[in-house]
Amino acid sequence: MFKKKSSKKVDLAFALFHLALLLAIFLYGLVGLVRGNYWRFGIILAGLGVYYWAVLHKPVRQEIARRKKQKESA
Repeated sequence: MFKKKSSKKVDLAFALFHLALLLAIFLYGLVGLVRGNYWRFGIILAGLGVYYWAVLHKPVRQEIARRKKQKESA
């Protein structure tokens, strides 16, 4: 209903929180791998891959294209 434009600080905090969460999940998978739990590592790595392709891939490609276009115009 009400759409409020978020601030850059909030966006940065949101992004950093999710980056830290993704790194923690990946490290948890690596700990499982070191302990010999290959299935846990595989499932976590597959889940992170699906998350990237489902959620992050399109915005990442758009940002790369935007920066490339911005660099060409400068």
